[in-house]
Amino acid sequence: MSFHSRLLFIPATAIVAAGLPASAVAFEIQTLQAAQQKLAPGATLTPADFKLSSDDHALLKQQYKVPSMRPAVKAWRVSTGGWLFLDQVYGREDIVTYLVSIGDDNKVRGLEVLVCAEGYCDLFTREWRAQLVGQTHGKWRPEDVVPIVSGATLSCVHIAEGVKKLLAIHARFLPDAG
Repeated sequence: MSFHSRLLFIPATAIVAAGLPASAVAFEIQTLQAAQQKLAPGATLTPADFKLSSDDHALLKQQYKVPSMRPAVKAWRVSTGGWLFLDQVYGREDIVTYLVSIGDDNKVRGLEVLVCAEGYCDLFTREWRAQLVGQTHGKWRPEDVVPIVSGATLSCVHIAEGVKKLLAIHARFLPDAG
């Protein structure tokens, strides 16, 4: 079974079948395992998926002004501290899949893009992703935090909104880690 059909919320084949332009074909930059090792090298990861209640999901979208595709949250507790969250957002013509590391101090430690539309992936450079490191939950505006890349405005803003959403989930809605 391919990486796309096992790990993504929406398989790449479904994106292609939806009739998106050929330029929107999903391109795998790296595997989930490779991204996890970059963000939590040598750590043990304990799966900790959960689902927000409908009230919490609505509150998340309303209070933090962020889109949220689904109430299901894909997460891992990191043995060295913090959490990893796998998420997806709409890009310009695709679905972008990314992994975010959030520390116990509720600050972004890092972000890795796993899958995006071919031709757009090179926008998410180490320097671009570093703009989100250190962000905490709150009512900040994504377009004020990350540089907007011409031709990829939606992808840039939506990833920043997704990180803002994950920070809110971590700070406000994370189940008891006990």
